Amino acid sequence: MEAGLSRHDNTRVWVVEDDADQLVLMERRLRGCGWSVRGFAEGEAMEQALQDDLPHVLILDRLLPRQSGTHLLQRLRQKGYRFPVLMLSALGSADERITGLETGADDYMAKPFLWRELQLRLERLLDDRRELRPQRPTNQIFRLDHVSFDPGQLLLEGPGGQSRLTRGDCSLLSLLCQAPGIVFERDQLLQATGSLVDANTTSTLAMRISKLRRLLNDCHPGSGEMLEAVRGRGYRLNSSVQDLPAA
Repeated sequence: MEAGLSRHDNTRVWVVEDDADQLVLMERRLRGCGWSVRGFAEGEAMEQALQDDLPHVLILDRLLPRQSGTHLLQRLRQKGYRFPVLMLSALGSADERITGLETGADDYMAKPFLWRELQLRLERLLDDRRELRPQRPTNQIFRLDHVSFDPGQLLLEGPGGQSRLTRGDCSLLSLLCQAPGIVFERDQLLQATGSLVDANTTSTLAMRISKLRRLLNDCHPGSGEMLEAVRGRGYRLNSSVQDLPAA
């Protein structure tokens, strides 16, 4: 099925794809949705372009020359870039999809794909954003009792040391920090991680929560208890949260 015009106008979609023919085709199809499209044959050129502009959403091929798409995405997340990323790959097994999502992708599609599905997934990523204006990295952090949480650096820090987060872990904790004490349903939390893998089960979410508890405890013993499971509903953050402005 062909893609149609998007309801998200004035949207910048960037594509990193080393196959020249595929890149040309993707640029043409995405422009047909009404989007402003910019294509790159390799990650270094895209990183350089970030000095002057930012995408609203990035489509990233996993198998790139010189450096893989997963390594590039890890570096972008470590630098604090938060724009949504849809990863494309010929590697479509469940393990490969999970690895891509854990690396920091917001969604993952296996090649070959349907153009209409690609558009709908991009639309979903854009819908999930409260504002379409992309943001550059900031130094803003949250204080959770005795632990500081820096989403830009994917970092937890407390008296016991530091813990590095994945992009999915960071998105999950960020959502919980927005409304401490409020119960978030499992589907809301799964969507926050960008996970479309096994979204009809609770195992993936339970593993993420367990991991977050361990990382919080590594920073400050007992901190993991602030992540509370509410039987039959979801999870909530039982902690005071102080939003510290950027330096």
